[in-house]
Amino acid sequence: MIKTTILLGGGASAAEGAPVQSMLFKKYFKELRDKNNYSDVKRVSELCAYFKQIFFIDVLHDDLDTINFPTFEEAIGLLDLAVRKRQSFKDFDLENLAKGSNRIGFIRQYLVLLMAEVLEDKTSDVQGLHRGLVDRLSELDCLTDMIFLSTNYDVLIDQALTSRDDIAVDYGIDFTNYISPVYLQQLNKPIVNLYKVHGSLNWSYCPTCNALKLINYQQGILRLLTDPSQALCATCQSIKTPVIVPPTFFKDMSNSFLNIVWHKTEISLRDTEHLIFCGYSFPDADMHIKYLIKRIQTNRNDRLRITVINNYPGKKQEKIDEEKKRYSRFLGTNILFTNDTFEDFCKQPEKFL
Repeated sequence: MIKTTILLGGGASAAEGAPVQSMLFKKYFKELRDKNNYSDVKRVSELCAYFKQIFFIDVLHDDLDTINFPTFEEAIGLLDLAVRKRQSFKDFDLENLAKGSNRIGFIRQYLVLLMAEVLEDKTSDVQGLHRGLVDRLSELDCLTDMIFLSTNYDVLIDQALTSRDDIAVDYGIDFTNYISPVYLQQLNKPIVNLYKVHGSLNWSYCPTCNALKLINYQQGILRLLTDPSQALCATCQSIKTPVIVPPTFFKDMSNSFLNIVWHKTEISLRDTEHLIFCGYSFPDADMHIKYLIKRIQTNRNDRLRITVINNYPGKKQEKIDEEKKRYSRFLGTNILFTNDTFEDFCKQPEKFL
Protein backbone atom coordinates (compact mmCIF):
# COMPACT_ATOMS: atom_id res chain seq x y z
CA MET A 1 0.00 0.00 0.00
CA ILE A 2 1.34 3.45 -0.84
CA LYS A 3 1.89 5.90 2.01
CA THR A 4 -1.13 8.18 2.24
CA THR A 5 -1.83 11.33 4.25
CA ILE A 6 -5.43 12.26 5.06
CA LEU A 7 -5.78 15.96 5.84
CA LEU A 8 -8.94 16.68 7.83
CA GLY A 9 -10.40 20.18 7.62
CA GLY A 10 -13.44 21.80 9.13
CA GLY A 11 -15.80 20.16 6.64
CA ALA A 12 -14.95 16.74 8.04
CA SER A 13 -16.02 17.81 11.52
CA ALA A 14 -19.07 19.59 10.11
CA ALA A 15 -20.22 16.27 8.66
CA GLU A 16 -20.35 14.98 12.27
CA GLY A 17 -22.44 17.95 13.44
CA ALA A 18 -19.77 20.47 14.41
CA PRO A 19 -20.60 24.01 13.22
CA VAL A 20 -18.45 25.57 10.54
CA GLN A 21 -16.48 28.57 11.75
CA SER A 22 -18.88 31.09 10.25
CA MET A 23 -21.75 29.65 12.34
CA LEU A 24 -19.94 29.18 15.65
CA PHE A 25 -20.92 32.45 17.32
CA LYS A 26 -24.47 32.43 16.01
CA LYS A 27 -25.08 28.98 17.50
CA TYR A 28 -23.52 29.92 20.83
CA PHE A 29 -25.45 33.16 21.37
CA LYS A 30 -28.74 31.73 20.13
CA GLU A 31 -28.54 28.90 22.64
CA LEU A 32 -27.44 31.32 25.34
CA ARG A 33 -30.53 33.44 24.73
CA ASP A 34 -32.89 30.48 24.29
CA LYS A 35 -31.79 28.97 27.60
CA ASN A 36 -31.55 32.41 29.23
CA ASN A 37 -28.42 31.06 30.88
CA TYR A 38 -26.15 33.84 32.08
CA SER A 39 -24.77 32.02 35.11
CA ASP A 40 -21.18 32.95 34.24
CA VAL A 41 -21.88 36.68 34.31
CA LYS A 42 -18.27 37.80 34.00
CA ARG A 43 -17.57 35.71 30.90
CA VAL A 44 -20.84 36.59 29.16
CA SER A 45 -20.50 40.31 29.87
CA GLU A 46 -16.93 40.35 28.55
CA LEU A 47 -17.89 38.53 25.35
CA CYS A 48 -20.86 40.84 24.86
CA ALA A 49 -18.63 43.87 25.32
CA TYR A 50 -16.04 42.53 22.88
CA PHE A 51 -18.55 41.88 20.10
CA LYS A 52 -20.31 45.20 20.66
CA GLN A 53 -17.22 47.40 20.78
CA ILE A 54 -15.08 45.64 18.20
CA PHE A 55 -17.64 44.24 15.73
CA PHE A 56 -20.66 46.50 16.53
CA ILE A 57 -22.89 43.50 17.31
CA ASP A 58 -25.27 43.45 20.26
CA VAL A 59 -25.43 39.70 20.83
CA LEU A 60 -28.14 39.98 23.49
CA HIS A 61 -30.62 42.10 21.52
CA ASP A 62 -29.86 42.07 17.76
CA ASP A 63 -31.55 39.62 15.39
CA LEU A 64 -28.98 36.82 15.38
CA ASP A 65 -30.36 35.33 12.14
CA THR A 66 -29.46 38.45 10.18
CA ILE A 67 -26.08 39.20 11.77
CA ASN A 68 -22.96 38.60 9.71
CA PHE A 69 -20.69 37.34 12.50
CA PRO A 70 -16.91 37.27 12.16
CA THR A 71 -15.35 33.83 11.95
CA PHE A 72 -13.69 32.37 15.02
CA GLU A 73 -10.31 32.93 13.34
CA GLU A 74 -11.07 36.62 12.79
CA ALA A 75 -12.32 37.17 16.34
CA ILE A 76 -9.38 35.48 18.04
CA GLY A 77 -6.86 36.48 15.37
CA LEU A 78 -7.30 40.17 16.25
CA LEU A 79 -6.35 39.39 19.83
CA ASP A 80 -3.37 37.26 18.87
CA LEU A 81 -2.06 39.98 16.57
CA ALA A 82 -2.50 42.62 19.28
CA VAL A 83 -0.42 40.47 21.66
CA ARG A 84 2.21 39.92 19.00
CA LYS A 85 2.49 43.66 18.27
CA ARG A 86 2.24 44.57 21.99
CA GLN A 87 -0.72 46.84 21.23
CA SER A 88 -4.26 47.23 22.56
CA PHE A 89 -7.74 48.21 21.45
CA LYS A 90 -9.63 50.93 23.25
CA ASP A 91 -10.87 49.48 26.57
CA PHE A 92 -9.19 46.15 25.76
CA ASP A 93 -5.70 46.28 27.20
CA LEU A 94 -2.71 44.02 27.57
CA GLU A 95 -1.08 45.67 30.57
CA ASN A 96 -2.75 48.44 32.52
CA LEU A 97 -1.87 48.65 36.20
CA ALA A 98 -4.51 51.29 36.86
CA LYS A 99 -7.41 49.05 35.80
CA GLY A 100 -6.00 45.58 36.16
CA SER A 101 -4.39 43.98 33.15
CA ASN A 102 -4.60 41.64 30.17
CA ARG A 103 -8.28 41.95 29.29
CA ILE A 104 -7.25 40.76 25.82
CA GLY A 105 -5.87 37.56 27.33
CA PHE A 106 -9.03 36.85 29.29
CA ILE A 107 -11.27 37.39 26.27
CA ARG A 108 -9.11 35.06 24.22
CA GLN A 109 -9.65 32.40 26.88
CA TYR A 110 -13.38 33.07 26.86
CA LEU A 111 -13.51 32.64 23.07
CA VAL A 112 -11.74 29.28 23.35
CA LEU A 113 -14.20 28.24 26.04
CA LEU A 114 -17.09 29.35 23.84
CA MET A 115 -15.81 27.18 21.00
CA ALA A 116 -15.30 24.23 23.35
CA GLU A 117 -18.86 24.49 24.63
CA VAL A 118 -20.37 24.58 21.15
CA LEU A 119 -18.26 21.68 19.91
CA GLU A 120 -18.98 19.66 23.06
CA ASP A 121 -22.69 20.08 22.46
CA LYS A 122 -22.66 19.49 18.72
CA THR A 123 -20.31 16.50 18.59
CA SER A 124 -21.47 14.60 21.68
CA ASP A 125 -23.99 12.54 19.65
CA VAL A 126 -22.06 11.98 16.44
CA GLN A 127 -22.78 9.79 13.43
CA GLY A 128 -19.44 8.04 13.89
CA LEU A 129 -18.01 8.95 10.48
CA HIS A 130 -14.44 9.29 11.73
CA ARG A 131 -14.73 6.01 13.61
CA GLY A 132 -16.25 4.35 10.56
CA LEU A 133 -13.36 5.58 8.43
CA VAL A 134 -10.76 4.25 10.86
CA ASP A 135 -12.51 0.90 11.16
CA ARG A 136 -12.83 0.54 7.38
CA LEU A 137 -9.15 1.38 6.86
CA SER A 138 -8.30 -1.29 9.41
CA GLU A 139 -10.48 -3.83 7.56
CA LEU A 140 -8.58 -2.97 4.38
CA ASP A 141 -5.33 -3.59 6.29
CA CYS A 142 -4.00 -0.12 5.45
CA LEU A 143 -4.65 1.89 8.61
CA THR A 144 -0.98 1.86 9.58
CA ASP A 145 -0.08 3.16 6.11
CA MET A 146 -2.06 6.33 6.86
CA ILE A 147 -0.90 9.62 8.36
CA PHE A 148 -3.70 11.77 9.77
CA LEU A 149 -3.13 15.52 9.61
CA SER A 150 -5.86 17.55 11.30
CA THR A 151 -6.42 21.31 11.25
CA ASN A 152 -9.37 20.91 13.65
CA TYR A 153 -9.48 21.53 17.39
CA ASP A 154 -12.12 18.91 18.21
CA VAL A 155 -11.29 15.36 19.25
CA LEU A 156 -13.33 13.37 16.73
CA ILE A 157 -10.36 11.77 15.00
CA ASP A 158 -8.58 11.31 18.36
CA GLN A 159 -11.49 9.30 19.73
CA ALA A 160 -11.82 7.27 16.55
CA LEU A 161 -8.16 6.19 16.71
CA THR A 162 -7.80 5.73 20.47
CA SER A 163 -10.97 3.60 20.57
CA ARG A 164 -8.96 0.79 18.97
CA ASP A 165 -6.80 -1.44 21.14
CA ASP A 166 -4.76 -2.82 18.23
CA ILE A 167 -2.85 0.40 17.45
CA ALA A 168 -0.92 3.13 19.26
CA VAL A 169 -1.41 6.79 18.38
CA ASP A 170 1.61 9.07 18.00
CA TYR A 171 0.90 12.82 18.22
CA GLY A 172 4.52 13.63 17.41
CA ILE A 173 5.10 15.03 20.92
CA ASP A 174 5.35 13.76 24.48
CA PHE A 175 2.76 14.60 27.10
CA THR A 176 3.34 14.35 30.85
CA ASN A 177 0.84 11.50 30.95
CA TYR A 178 1.31 10.01 27.47
CA ILE A 179 4.74 9.23 26.04
CA SER A 180 5.11 8.98 22.29
CA PRO A 181 4.81 5.25 21.43
CA VAL A 182 7.83 5.61 19.14
CA TYR A 183 9.99 5.57 22.28
CA LEU A 184 8.23 2.68 23.97
CA GLN A 185 10.24 -0.29 22.74
CA GLN A 186 8.15 -2.77 24.69
CA LEU A 187 4.94 -1.71 22.99
CA ASN A 188 4.19 -4.32 20.33
CA LYS A 189 1.56 -2.37 18.47
CA PRO A 190 1.67 -0.70 15.05
CA ILE A 191 1.79 3.10 15.27
CA VAL A 192 -0.57 5.54 13.53
CA ASN A 193 0.53 9.17 13.31
CA LEU A 194 -1.93 11.94 14.19
CA TYR A 195 -0.63 15.49 13.82
CA LYS A 196 -2.85 18.33 15.07
CA VAL A 197 -1.03 21.38 13.77
CA HIS A 198 -3.38 24.01 15.20
CA GLY A 199 -3.54 22.53 18.69
CA SER A 200 -6.41 20.63 20.26
CA LEU A 201 -9.18 20.91 22.82
CA ASN A 202 -7.74 17.97 24.76
CA TRP A 203 -4.31 19.53 25.31
CA SER A 204 -3.50 21.60 28.42
CA TYR A 205 -0.23 23.47 28.73
CA CYS A 206 1.65 24.71 31.80
CA PRO A 207 3.83 27.68 30.74
CA THR A 208 5.86 27.46 33.95
CA CYS A 209 6.81 23.78 33.68
CA ASN A 210 6.72 23.95 29.88
CA ALA A 211 4.73 20.73 30.06
CA LEU A 212 1.78 19.46 28.07
CA LYS A 213 -0.94 17.11 29.32
CA LEU A 214 -3.27 15.02 27.20
CA ILE A 215 -6.82 15.13 28.58
CA ASN A 216 -8.58 11.90 27.74
CA TYR A 217 -12.17 13.02 27.72
CA GLN A 218 -14.31 14.88 25.21
CA GLN A 219 -13.18 18.49 24.65
CA GLY A 220 -11.16 18.38 27.89
CA ILE A 221 -10.22 22.04 27.83
CA LEU A 222 -13.81 22.88 28.77
CA ARG A 223 -13.24 21.54 32.30
CA LEU A 224 -9.83 23.18 32.40
CA LEU A 225 -11.44 26.60 31.99
CA THR A 226 -14.52 26.12 34.18
CA ASP A 227 -13.17 24.12 37.13
CA PRO A 228 -10.49 26.09 39.04
CA SER A 229 -8.94 22.91 40.42
CA GLN A 230 -8.47 21.56 36.88
CA ALA A 231 -6.87 24.82 35.78
CA LEU A 232 -3.93 24.47 38.17
CA CYS A 233 -0.78 22.58 37.29
CA ALA A 234 -0.32 19.75 39.79
CA THR A 235 3.43 20.37 39.91
CA CYS A 236 3.77 24.13 40.28
CA GLN A 237 0.17 25.37 40.80
CA SER A 238 0.44 27.72 37.80
CA ILE A 239 -2.64 28.31 35.66
CA LYS A 240 -2.66 25.99 32.65
CA THR A 241 -3.71 27.27 29.24
CA PRO A 242 -5.19 25.72 26.10
CA VAL A 243 -3.09 25.23 22.98
CA ILE A 244 -5.27 26.69 20.23
CA VAL A 245 -3.76 28.47 17.23
CA PRO A 246 -6.23 29.89 14.68
CA PRO A 247 -5.24 29.53 11.02
CA THR A 248 -4.75 33.25 10.43
CA PHE A 249 -2.04 35.08 8.54
CA PHE A 250 -0.62 36.13 11.91
CA LYS A 251 -0.59 32.86 13.83
CA ASP A 252 1.69 32.64 16.85
CA MET A 253 3.83 29.52 16.53
CA SER A 254 5.97 30.23 19.59
CA ASN A 255 4.72 27.21 21.55
CA SER A 256 7.62 24.77 21.52
CA PHE A 257 5.35 21.70 21.34
CA LEU A 258 3.56 22.98 18.25
CA ASN A 259 6.90 23.66 16.59
CA ILE A 260 7.83 20.02 17.20
CA VAL A 261 4.49 18.87 15.74
CA TRP A 262 5.06 20.90 12.57
CA HIS A 263 8.60 19.57 12.24
CA LYS A 264 7.50 15.95 12.72
CA THR A 265 4.65 16.50 10.26
CA GLU A 266 7.00 17.67 7.54
CA ILE A 267 9.42 14.80 8.12
CA SER A 268 6.61 12.22 8.02
CA LEU A 269 5.00 13.70 4.93
CA ARG A 270 8.21 13.44 2.93
CA ASP A 271 7.35 9.78 2.30
CA THR A 272 3.74 10.51 1.40
CA GLU A 273 2.79 9.52 -2.12
CA HIS A 274 -0.88 10.44 -1.96
CA LEU A 275 -2.38 13.44 -0.15
CA ILE A 276 -6.16 13.42 0.37
CA PHE A 277 -7.83 16.68 1.44
CA CYS A 278 -11.11 16.04 3.28
CA GLY A 279 -13.42 18.92 4.10
CA TYR A 280 -10.68 21.48 3.55
CA SER A 281 -11.32 24.54 1.38
CA PHE A 282 -7.65 25.61 1.12
CA PRO A 283 -8.28 29.04 2.69
CA ASP A 284 -6.03 31.95 1.76
CA ALA A 285 -5.18 32.70 5.40
CA ASP A 286 -3.78 29.25 6.19
CA MET A 287 -0.38 30.05 4.75
CA HIS A 288 1.51 27.78 7.14
CA ILE A 289 -0.31 24.72 5.77
CA LYS A 290 0.27 25.92 2.22
CA TYR A 291 3.96 26.37 2.93
CA LEU A 292 4.16 22.87 4.41
CA ILE A 293 2.36 21.26 1.47
CA LYS A 294 4.42 23.17 -1.09
CA ARG A 295 7.65 21.94 0.53
CA ILE A 296 6.34 18.38 0.49
CA GLN A 297 5.27 18.76 -3.13
CA THR A 298 8.49 20.27 -4.49
CA ASN A 299 11.22 18.67 -2.34
CA ARG A 300 10.78 15.22 -3.88
CA ASN A 301 11.84 13.27 -6.95
CA ASP A 302 8.41 11.90 -7.83
CA ARG A 303 5.06 13.62 -8.28
CA LEU A 304 2.74 13.93 -5.32
CA ARG A 305 -0.73 12.58 -6.02
CA ILE A 306 -3.48 14.93 -4.71
CA THR A 307 -7.18 14.20 -4.22
CA VAL A 308 -9.79 16.70 -2.95
CA ILE A 309 -12.98 15.49 -1.24
CA ASN A 310 -14.97 18.52 -0.15
CA ASN A 311 -18.50 18.31 -1.47
CA TYR A 312 -21.66 18.51 0.65
CA PRO A 313 -25.41 18.68 -0.08
CA GLY A 314 -26.48 22.06 -1.43
CA LYS A 315 -22.99 23.33 -2.17
CA LYS A 316 -23.17 26.07 -4.77
CA GLN A 317 -21.30 25.74 -8.04
CA GLU A 318 -19.56 29.11 -7.65
CA LYS A 319 -18.11 27.95 -4.34
CA ILE A 320 -16.90 24.72 -5.96
CA ASP A 321 -15.26 26.69 -8.79
CA GLU A 322 -13.66 29.10 -6.29
CA GLU A 323 -12.08 26.27 -4.34
CA LYS A 324 -10.77 24.60 -7.49
CA LYS A 325 -9.07 27.85 -8.47
CA ARG A 326 -7.45 28.20 -5.05
CA TYR A 327 -6.08 24.65 -5.15
CA SER A 328 -4.98 24.80 -8.79
CA ARG A 329 -3.21 28.14 -8.71
CA PHE A 330 -1.07 27.00 -5.77
CA LEU A 331 -0.60 23.26 -6.30
CA GLY A 332 -0.91 23.00 -10.09
CA THR A 333 -3.40 21.17 -12.27
CA ASN A 334 -2.46 17.59 -11.39
CA ILE A 335 -5.28 17.36 -8.82
CA LEU A 336 -8.25 15.01 -8.74
CA PHE A 337 -11.34 16.98 -7.69
CA THR A 338 -14.16 14.64 -6.71
CA ASN A 339 -17.88 15.29 -6.31
CA ASP A 340 -17.91 13.11 -3.21
CA THR A 341 -18.62 14.02 0.39
CA PHE A 342 -16.69 13.14 3.52
CA GLU A 343 -19.43 10.60 4.28
CA ASP A 344 -18.73 8.91 0.91
CA PHE A 345 -15.05 8.73 1.72
CA CYS A 346 -15.63 7.28 5.19
CA LYS A 347 -17.91 4.54 3.85
CA GLN A 348 -15.67 3.49 0.95
CA PRO A 349 -12.14 4.88 1.29
CA GLU A 350 -10.90 2.13 -1.04
CA LYS A 351 -12.50 3.98 -3.97
CA PHE A 352 -10.07 6.86 -3.44
CA LEU A 353 -6.95 5.10 -2.18
